[in-house]
Amino acid sequence: MLIIKEYVRLYTKIMLNNKISFLWYLVFPLILFFVYNYNWLMSGPDAYSFYFQASMFLAYITFVMSIEVTTSLISMRENGFLKMFKFVSGNKYPMIFGKIITQLSFLTLSILLFSLVISLFSLSNTADIILFIVCSLVTSLCGAIPAMFFFLVLMIFPMKQESLVTILNMLLLVFLLVTANNLAHSMSWGIILLYINPLELVRALNLLITEFITGEQYDNFSMAYILFGLILYIIIGFFGMRYMRIVSSTNRT
Repeated sequence: MLIIKEYVRLYTKIMLNNKISFLWYLVFPLILFFVYNYNWLMSGPDAYSFYFQASMFLAYITFVMSIEVTTSLISMRENGFLKMFKFVSGNKYPMIFGKIITQLSFLTLSILLFSLVISLFSLSNTADIILFIVCSLVTSLCGAIPAMFFFLVLMIFPMKQESLVTILNMLLLVFLLVTANNLAHSMSWGIILLYINPLELVRALNLLITEFITGEQYDNFSMAYILFGLILYIIIGFFGMRYMRIVSSTNRT
């Protein structure tokens, strides 16, 4: 545990020095939320509409912060740090779990700020604001853990961070369009979109947990489908963690 704590401290310093990521994680979805739901600034939304729309943006923040675990590790692999860290630690797992714990901490902060801002502008009751913040934190953390493990499978492939980020940005745009238009619910084969679109799966889990906490029913996939997807993601993640590349195949160090 001590070595993991040291990695958490190291990754925290790196995250604090990367202020551009803060804009990507928090400010952009905040602007997008208010642009997309500008009419709520004049007249407050009903609870169903607010939770349903907010779930997409919470899923977005969870998605981009979850993928950051893998992109950061790939960047360190290209610079030779993963090989050095493995030598110091004795194995690769402390540096992976250290990064996951760090990212979960920053995710908690980002979700807390995001949910606080949008609820203050959209909800009038203090109890509703607190309930929404609690739902947001619980659902985002529960969705982030399988997502972070799932993206570790990308560590198997010999790709550079620049190439991966380019591909992920294009996929994120597609995932956003699919999720925002609820295509997974309007197509007969929508269940496939649930499993190949991490953004959709995280949002589905968000709505599922929100249903348990608030008692409100949403247009969502069944619990069995969602749990199967989460278990599948975790299994794939452990496979990726087991066979991930520590040394860059392009920059031998």
